Amino acid sequence: MPVVRLVLTSCCVLVLLAWLGRDCRAEKPNVLFIISDDLGSQSLGCYGNQQCHSPNIDALASQGMRFQRTFTQYPVCGPSRASLMSGMYAQAIGVTSNGASDNFTKNLGERPTLAQHFKDNGYYTARVSKIYHMRVPGDITAGVDGPDHAASWTERFNCKAPEQWSEGEHENLDKVRLKPDPNRDIHYQLGYGGAFYVVKTPGDGAEQADMKASAKAIEILEARAKDKQPFFLAVGLVRPHVPLVAPASFFEDYPAEKMILPEQVDGDWDDIPKAGIVKNSRGSGLDTQLKKQKVLEAYYAAVTFMDAQVGKMVGTLDRLGLEKNTIVVFTADHGYHLGEHEFWQKMSLHEESTRIPLIVRVPGKDAATTAALSQQIDIYPTLAELCGLSIPAHVQGKSLAAVWNDPTSTIHEEVYTLRNRNDHLLRTSRWALIRYGDDSIELYDMKNDSQQFYNLAEDPRHATLRKQLQARLDWKLESIQ
Repeated sequence: MPVVRLVLTSCCVLVLLAWLGRDCRAEKPNVLFIISDDLGSQSLGCYGNQQCHSPNIDALASQGMRFQRTFTQYPVCGPSRASLMSGMYAQAIGVTSNGASDNFTKNLGERPTLAQHFKDNGYYTARVSKIYHMRVPGDITAGVDGPDHAASWTERFNCKAPEQWSEGEHENLDKVRLKPDPNRDIHYQLGYGGAFYVVKTPGDGAEQADMKASAKAIEILEARAKDKQPFFLAVGLVRPHVPLVAPASFFEDYPAEKMILPEQVDGDWDDIPKAGIVKNSRGSGLDTQLKKQKVLEAYYAAVTFMDAQVGKMVGTLDRLGLEKNTIVVFTADHGYHLGEHEFWQKMSLHEESTRIPLIVRVPGKDAATTAALSQQIDIYPTLAELCGLSIPAHVQGKSLAAVWNDPTSTIHEEVYTLRNRNDHLLRTSRWALIRYGDDSIELYDMKNDSQQFYNLAEDPRHATLRKQLQARLDWKLESIQ
C-alpha cells in the first residue's frame, strides 16, 4: 500500500504542477497594441476635436489613461517606429530617415525590441500590417513586409490592398505629379505617398488594408481566447496616411463646405525661420479654401474609418472576456498638420506634428487623464513594467506606470524630438524650444500661446530663458549618445 500511495501522490503532484503552470501562464497580462499612421492628437474627439468623429477611440480613452502630452521621437514614420520598438532615441538606434529603416535590424544587434522582449518571455507575438516602417502605399499594394524585424514575431501578416487603385470616385487635391500605373505592376515612386489623393470607395471597405487588419486581429484574438496563450498582438492601421481612401459612407458626415479650417494670424511666417517652413498650402497647390476643406473632409473620413476598426478589435476583446487580463494601447507614430500655420502633413517640429495620442487601458485601473510629459520611447518600459517584465538596459525611455497611482506624477522634466540630423525640439511643461541646424531658434510659451503663433526667441525679455533651455538641450543631446 505505501508504494501505491507514493505513486498516486507523485502523479497528483505532476498533475497539480501542470495545472499550476497552465494557470500561471494564463495570468500573464496580454497586450493589444494598436498604432495609427499619420494621426495627430488634435484630430480625435477625446483630444478636443469638435468636427471629427472617433467614437471608439474616445470610448477607449474614457476607460483608460489618456496621456495629454506625449511626443514622438521623430516626426516621420520610419524613425519614429524604430524608436518606439527599440525604446531608443532615433539617433541612438541610427534610424534618422525612412530610408535608414533598412538598417534597423543590423543596428539593433542582439538587443530585444519591445515585441521580441515579450516573445523571449513566453508570449505569442504577432504583427498585423504596419508596425515597423512600411512604404505607404507601395508596400501595401505589393503586400510585402517592408523593413521588418523578423525576430520580433511569432507570426506576421501583411494586408495587401488596392489603395490608390481602389474602385470609386477619385480626386487629386495636391499638385504633386502622379505617375499612374493602370497595369498595377509598379508600386513605388508613383507620388501617391505624399499627395492628397482621395478615393471614395463603394461598399464597406472590406478590400482595404485596415479592414483586413481588424479581421485578422479578431481571428487571432479568438484563437488566443481558446488556447489561453499569453499574447502581444500589434496591429498597424495605415489610415489616415495618404492616399485618403475610405468608403463613401464615411465621407457623409463631413461635407467639405462645412469643414472649419484652423485659425490663422496675419504675418504668421514672419517669425518662423526658413528651416521651420514645411509642406504648406502654397507649395502643395491648396490654393483655395474649398481644396483645404476637401482635405479635412477626406482626412476625417479616413480617421473615422480607422476608428471603426479599433472598435471592432476592442469590442471583440471585450466580448471574449479577454479584457480582464489584457492591456490595450492606442497610439500613433507621429502627429500631422492639417492647415495650422498653413502647414500640412508632417516633418515639422511644431506641436501638431510632434504630439501624438497615447491611450492605455489597464485591467483593474481607473480611467484618468494625465498631463505628465511623456514620449514614444516610454511605451516600451511602461508595458514591460505593467506586465511584470524586466526593462532591458538599452532602453532609454522611462516607465509611465507611476501615473496610474498618481496622474499628477512628473516623469520627465523635458522630452525631446529629432528631425533630420540636427534639428531639435526640447519640450518642457511650459516651453517649446526648437533649434535648427543653421542655429535659428523658435521659442514658444505653451501656457499662453498653445497654437505657437508668437516666436519669443528674439525677445530680450526671454534671453536668459532661451540660454537656459539651449543648455538643457545640449545636455540632452550629450546624454543620448
